[in-house]
Amino acid sequence: MEINFIADSDSKDYSDAIDEYESIWSNYGEDIILAWEDLTSLKFRETNITAVVFNGISHSHPLSLRDDVSSERKKSILIHELGHRLLYGRVNQIDFSSLENHKTLFLVLYDVFEKLFGTEFADDTVAWDKKLPRDAYKLAWDWALQFDREERTEQFK
Repeated sequence: MEINFIADSDSKDYSDAIDEYESIWSNYGEDIILAWEDLTSLKFRETNITAVVFNGISHSHPLSLRDDVSSERKKSILIHELGHRLLYGRVNQIDFSSLENHKTLFLVLYDVFEKLFGTEFADDTVAWDKKLPRDAYKLAWDWALQFDREERTEQFK
């Protein structure tokens, strides 16, 4: 899969953020895809995606990625939004921002983070997500992580 990272507009210089996302994708893209596909038994259908880098809240459709966070958060955001794209139309038809959608995503997302970057990265990302001003994230993480890895896998099926 190829991702073309572009600036939202020329009103701000997004070049550093674009460079970071490109570096993340270049270094870890194949591993990200393999982790998602291995842990979900699903395959990405898309082969080419345009990602808009901007100053706002990240979204999966269209792929829009936040510019004003650390490199570690950029990794987690890209992985999170690609998870939505993988699951879209296959697991549920629920609104992307809904609690139910995130419960489903988070059944697998922690294990994807852990497989790619270890437990500390996964735990740090969950802690960061829970501080966001979206109650759905905290509720979904609390719900998903009440289960151990095997139980999450079973719940996901």
